Amino acid sequence: MLEKAIITSASNKFFPSVINLLSSIKLIYPNHPTIFVYDLGLLPIFRRELESVDNVKVVKMPEFCHHWRGCYTWKAYIFAHPLARLNFYLDAGCQVLRSLDEVFSVIEQEDVLLIDQEQLFKKIVPTSYKSIFDLDERYDGLTVVHAGIIGFKNTPRISEIFKKIYDSARAGLALGFSPNDQWRNKGKDKNIFSRDCEIFRHDMTLVNIFFRKYFNNEVKIQPLDLYHGENNRSSEQYIWQLRLSYTHLDNLKIKYLHQRTSTLFVFNRALIGLIIMIKNINLFIKKKLSII
Repeated sequence: MLEKAIITSASNKFFPSVINLLSSIKLIYPNHPTIFVYDLGLLPIFRRELESVDNVKVVKMPEFCHHWRGCYTWKAYIFAHPLARLNFYLDAGCQVLRSLDEVFSVIEQEDVLLIDQEQLFKKIVPTSYKSIFDLDERYDGLTVVHAGIIGFKNTPRISEIFKKIYDSARAGLALGFSPNDQWRNKGKDKNIFSRDCEIFRHDMTLVNIFFRKYFNNEVKIQPLDLYHGENNRSSEQYIWQLRLSYTHLDNLKIKYLHQRTSTLFVFNRALIGLIIMIKNINLFIKKKLSII
């Protein structure tokens, strides 16, 4: 097993984002460990480009249950199957701003790196889950941790927690939407479950339940300022969480990932440009409709 690994994942929708992420790592952290990209349904031409990037490996996500694509169920598989002794997972919609050596040092020291989401536990956990997992009111006021950026060491204790998360996700407990989020209940995420909490958060809900229950007060939460959705929130910021924003993808040039240009790379950049244009048109239409 490898000593260190950076892990991410991408579907076609996030291909522009994962190109931006990989380029930011190459530019900022050139001595990075192997980067693994889980293929959640990439076009062959997208996958071929990623496979051609030095020190990047593409991993096909197995269809481990019939709802593996829905509501981030696939992420539980990634957490439960470490690829190195020290693993750092970050969503494709992130950008690296600094060397991650210190991040791996935290993972080494703490066994797990969890990021403050600045929300309350009670908002994301359904009442029924509190009964299922025997969670009393003491948990309600705890802060929520992120599920899109997680570092973890491959230890028996951490592995056992992620196995519980994985088993729960396979059983369908990452599926569902809060009443106010039913507009998101469509496409690959479509299901029949309505969760009785303010903002049910699928994989994040399960991560918080099991780490709070089995790590309790031992969990050391990292400040959000170091992994924020705004750039330069802190001079020591490691990660910028762009999510699905295409307006700040500044690292799409072919030369950032490849030593020479090929027809494939040029074609993919043209497709990325088309994806961004369609996204911007949709945002423009939605904005206009909201004004009317």
